Amino acid sequence: MATIKLFYDTRKPKKDGTYPLRLKLFHQKKARYIFLNLCFKPNEWIKEDNQVKSSFPNSTRVNVTIRKHLSDASLVLLENENILDDIDVDELQRMITIRLFGENKTIQKKEYFFVFTESIIKDLIRAKRIGSATSYKTTLNSFRAFLNEKDILLMKIDHKFLTDYETHCLNKGMKINAIGVYLRTLRAIINRAIDEDILLHTKYPFRKFSIKSEKTEKRAITREQLKKVLDLKLKKGTSHWHAKNYFTFMFNMRGMNFIDVAYLTMKNIQGDRLVYKRIKTGKIYNIKLTTKAQEIIKHYTNGKKTNSNEYVFPIMPKPIDNIEKERERYIDKRQYFNQYLKDIAEKCEIDVNLTSYVTRHTWASLAKFAGISHAIIGESLGHSDLKTTETYLANFGNDTLDDANEIIVS
Repeated sequence: MATIKLFYDTRKPKKDGTYPLRLKLFHQKKARYIFLNLCFKPNEWIKEDNQVKSSFPNSTRVNVTIRKHLSDASLVLLENENILDDIDVDELQRMITIRLFGENKTIQKKEYFFVFTESIIKDLIRAKRIGSATSYKTTLNSFRAFLNEKDILLMKIDHKFLTDYETHCLNKGMKINAIGVYLRTLRAIINRAIDEDILLHTKYPFRKFSIKSEKTEKRAITREQLKKVLDLKLKKGTSHWHAKNYFTFMFNMRGMNFIDVAYLTMKNIQGDRLVYKRIKTGKIYNIKLTTKAQEIIKHYTNGKKTNSNEYVFPIMPKPIDNIEKERERYIDKRQYFNQYLKDIAEKCEIDVNLTSYVTRHTWASLAKFAGISHAIIGESLGHSDLKTTETYLANFGNDTLDDANEIIVS
């Protein structure tokens, strides 16, 4: 038996603090939700009466609209009661949606792929998540090229669209993992559209589509190769000398990310510990400074005020208000750093691609061979596994992690 009722969905608030009102359809042991284009704050909604308070603007008209939606939806069930067993829940949801809003309801701009993605990018920039915004921009540009700059409705993105895009990219000579990055970003866009009631979850195109991936080039280096880098003698004060210092510091701090090193401030140094928020994830790290890390920091902090916002390392100039320009400046610095590391690898006569990512992977690799618990280091450092690894790390006390780090860097 099919049922329909009003459902004030308080599971996830919208940005303005309101929650959506939906119709909840239950049929053949499955539930579906129909968004009514109505959202209210908790203090505006009377749960017991399923209506807005009289103080709500145009409350009488709004409540009449709500009752009409419920009545029209119930009428669809009544009109089809003799054949309901032959109609699946998704088709019934479609029938009710058409009855409420019409077959040709007005399409909103945000229902278009390009427009919606651009709105996400703006949100990310406002949140100062420039790295993520850049990733979304790159993805959007790829799909713009695929679609010849012609925007499409999000609902038109289906399984065939995904396979056609994948084939298009392969024919252009793109690597499997690069295609996977764009497709995973698209999947995040689709999921957000569903969360914001812009797209029905029945239109989710990834249900039977698998995003392919290939094993990437090993980023970790051996302990012998690492020793050559750490022992390399360079002229003090040169760019390569500084780059080696940053590399050594990163390794000693559990494979710290270069962006976090670049923006490290004096207030992050708290006694013999380093306490900072990772820029990529927002996670707080509290790491004991190893003897070598303290030695490096001492060179750069002479004359600087403790507990200040001064940068520890001379990597980035003073920050500017334009966060996109600031991101560009950081990328330039990272490129220089990677070039210096490449030069260092040549000087050490080691045939490896020495980059800013190497310290993190090497730290994990050496930890594994040192017999450190897999619960601490994880099985690998791919993006998905990295998230799992950091979840494990969060469950251990600082003493345990400090001891593990001492074993690895010694």
